[in-house]
Amino acid sequence: MLRFFRQIRHGLLSDNRFGKYALYAVGEITLVVAGILIALQVNNWNEERKLKAEELAILAELKADLEYSKQELGYAIESNAGYLESYKRIFSYIEKDSAYSVVLDTAFAALDIWAVPYISTTTYETIKSRGMNLISNDSLKKHINQVYNLNIQSLLEDMGRWEWSFSQNTTQRMMVRNIRRSIDQHKAFPNDFERLKRDDEFGNFLSILINIRADNIRYSRNTQMAIERLIASIAQELERRKYP
Repeated sequence: MLRFFRQIRHGLLSDNRFGKYALYAVGEITLVVAGILIALQVNNWNEERKLKAEELAILAELKADLEYSKQELGYAIESNAGYLESYKRIFSYIEKDSAYSVVLDTAFAALDIWAVPYISTTTYETIKSRGMNLISNDSLKKHINQVYNLNIQSLLEDMGRWEWSFSQNTTQRMMVRNIRRSIDQHKAFPNDFERLKRDDEFGNFLSILINIRADNIRYSRNTQMAIERLIASIAQELERRKYP
């Protein structure tokens, strides 16, 4: 092709046809510029296509993370609801001034236990490191940030710190002072249940623990519902853009 153009230029110059040569030169430059612009456009199109494919793939990964986190929250809610019932059982025995029963053995063993869900943030951190503008749907981008920075963060940091702080500063002290744990770890017994029933400090501790655990379950359920809504939004986006 280049040889063909050289031959045309040589012929025009040899015949002293400078006007036609100038016109030809302009045409050749135009063709070169057009070729460059087309190449750039094709390159931009390819880059845009790669970014779209990457966005959809990472949204699918985020959806998988959220589905796993939702399942983990379900396990934690179920476990914490069981612990809460144990605390209420102890409280009921104290309120009714009932005699000690072996059904309380596992309830006392659960006083310093709570379930913490594993929330996967790997894909979200990847999106942040790449830049949130990787997500082209502004509404979906806002939804993702809200769930991770409000719902999940509140559960893991605010509620998590409250649980940990109360356990370390209050629960453990009450356990050491009043409860003897069995070697198998699944049972524990009060040193003196009759005295414990009359201990206002223990009663106050138990009522606070019940409220903390109830709040934990409420936070977890709210977060679980927020995650469910986000999963639905991502699924809708993938379906709209026909991601396999």
